[in-house]
Amino acid sequence: MYSKINVKQSFSDFILYIFPSVVTMVLVSFYSAIDSWFLAQYVSTNAMAAINIVLPYSNLIWGLAVMFTCGSCALVGIKLGEGKRSLANTYFTSMFWFLTGFTAIFAIVAYFNMDRIIYSLGSTALLFEDCKTYLKYMILGTPILAVKLFLEYYIRLDGRPAYSLVMSLTGFILNIVLDYYTIVVLGWGVFGASISTITSIATSTLMGLVYFKLYETNLKFTKFHWNKWYFIKSSFNGAGEMLTELSSGIVTIFFNIAIIKFAGEDGVAAMAVNINIFYFLISIYLGIATGAQPVISYAYGAQNKKRLGEIIDHCKKAILFGSLAVFTLARFYGANIISWYIGDNQQVIDLAVHGFRMFSYCFIFLGFNIFIAGFYTAIGNGLIAGIISLLRSLIFVLAALFTLPSLIGINGIWLSVPFAELATMAISIVFYLMFVNSYFKKLV
Repeated sequence: MYSKINVKQSFSDFILYIFPSVVTMVLVSFYSAIDSWFLAQYVSTNAMAAINIVLPYSNLIWGLAVMFTCGSCALVGIKLGEGKRSLANTYFTSMFWFLTGFTAIFAIVAYFNMDRIIYSLGSTALLFEDCKTYLKYMILGTPILAVKLFLEYYIRLDGRPAYSLVMSLTGFILNIVLDYYTIVVLGWGVFGASISTITSIATSTLMGLVYFKLYETNLKFTKFHWNKWYFIKSSFNGAGEMLTELSSGIVTIFFNIAIIKFAGEDGVAAMAVNINIFYFLISIYLGIATGAQPVISYAYGAQNKKRLGEIIDHCKKAILFGSLAVFTLARFYGANIISWYIGDNQQVIDLAVHGFRMFSYCFIFLGFNIFIAGFYTAIGNGLIAGIISLLRSLIFVLAALFTLPSLIGINGIWLSVPFAELATMAISIVFYLMFVNSYFKKLV
């Protein structure tokens, strides 16, 4: 039981263990990207820009779900490491029902405030109707998206990351098929994209429910238990992960507002492409961090110093190799990806390629920042995880975004993220050394 979590792994074994998580995160990042690609190719770049305008809503929902899920998942993993399986099952069950109810209420409130949300996200009159069409179905699917994320994380904690990958892969393939059918064949445009995305997410969610209903699992559903301190601690512990997602949405709003002043709707379209590529590439780092979190939590809960040290070393190597690979891909093949993504709109292609060449330097630094934030979440220290996430994904980005464009024009927008990641990396290194120098010496 939990054989993949609590035994020694070589580096190659570790890579095989986290590989499904990496692929899962990559597939998740593709959901909006797939919609964007089909709309850009078969409808218009304005349709693509419209779903980018309302993307922060999805970021918010994803962020809230990640906050409760990651925070509670780490606590459950620690309890499993301590040998308290019954309490772990209670925590698992209680968070499932709490998250479902919370996101359902959130969706109801959002549904009756759609117009206000769309305009607050920076939509123009030209993009409004497409924004509203896409957002409406994202709101209706809010609890489904949250539960899908929850089940994927806990299936990985249950020791079966491969099943979690199958869930995401099924939804991913279905989304492509449905996007083609609804957008290209039926000509439903943005409506088709929204229906396709929600249907594919719902399918993955159903697969997750089937797993816990029919399979022999380690984690099991039991009775719901209201424990406000557990919910508060989970949300606080997962705040760092939530801030990453929520800040992404906030920053996207400011990016859109900033770039529309320089390049209008074409600028928003170019930003949409680069953000989608960014989410795709950053998902590799997120996959490493989320894939390692269950084994980190378990080893930390069991106070297995040697095992934890091995995991940290494996993560550092994976992040190093991943950073080199991702930067190389972004720097030398970014233009090809952008051209394939957009099609024949040369003005948008030129804007996007020019920006991405500067934007790509962020991939050198952000992997380490994501790992350290995820590590502190895994050991139950949400404060430090939150500080790192808030700095890299919001404070430093906005600081750069409010200063650099006035100094160097539109290039300042593209350089905001590399600046933020570099500044955060210096702080992440300090936090990493603090843990190593205190925890490992304490357990000697």
